[in-house]
Amino acid sequence: MNYAMEEKLAAGEALDVRHLGEEIEPGIFRLRHFIADVDYCDGQGEAWIWSIGRRKTDDAILAATDARFYGDPEFECLWLR
Repeated sequence: MNYAMEEKLAAGEALDVRHLGEEIEPGIFRLRHFIADVDYCDGQGEAWIWSIGRRKTDDAILAATDARFYGDPEFECLWLR
């Protein structure tokens, strides 16, 4: 496993998106809620989350392993790596 990720998860400095929601397509997760001031990752896929956004049309919170929510006018970017 990614040791930096493992250490951050164990210390509570990172949250695994698979515990906060569900994968809706490869690398995209729908989260039940957003928590500020922590890091995010996909522990199973050993991938860091790069952006989290709130969709303006329905307030759905989505996390991605890329930066797609930064600068997207359809989303409020909540978090960016």
